[in-house]
Amino acid sequence: MIKKDILNNEFHVRNATVEDAVQMEYVQKQCYPTLHESELMNRNHFINHIKIFPEGQIVVEKDGIIVGSASTMRSFFQIADKTYLETTDNLWITSAHVPDGDWMYGIDMGVLPEYRGLGLSREMYLVRQEVCKSLGLKGQIIAGMTIGYGRVKDKMTIEEYCYALEIKKFTDPTVTPQKKAGFRWIKPLYNHINDPEAGYASILMYFPVDVDYKI
Repeated sequence: MIKKDILNNEFHVRNATVEDAVQMEYVQKQCYPTLHESELMNRNHFINHIKIFPEGQIVVEKDGIIVGSASTMRSFFQIADKTYLETTDNLWITSAHVPDGDWMYGIDMGVLPEYRGLGLSREMYLVRQEVCKSLGLKGQIIAGMTIGYGRVKDKMTIEEYCYALEIKKFTDPTVTPQKKAGFRWIKPLYNHINDPEAGYASILMYFPVDVDYKI
């Protein structure tokens, strides 16, 4: 189980407990203001995740307050064109979690807006890699939300958007840091998530345990 101090001991990273669920729900609402309410996780979802896969649920706290959280499940390597709700068993993960799956599928990560820019997401990705190694998993898979795509979706396809990011024509507030971290792109996902800011799209990515974190 994870329990460590980070960033000059100002923050504490640990596995989530059932008692954290209410605060995790608050973090979720603050982090995704444009995400459709049907795809926002609530305290009951988080409680179920903790019961099903406790090793994969992580929170960051400061002075006893949860300021960031990350939710995951175990899976086999996925390349199917599934929506966010299909991938996560409608956010519950009950039937989506594969107990003997050899990859960690990251279904959520959020940091309260007032604590962004400090590297807390980076720390959670690092911790998740540690969990992968301890469990003998091959690495992490995520569907990165293309938060910047919504502004240009009427001018380019998601493939063209990915290429523009690749050649550094512009950056995406979510996907660019993930790629810099070590995540590798697999393919874009159309109509993956109900969020207009993301252009309803995401990019399927993976981060194997044998790749060093680059930030």
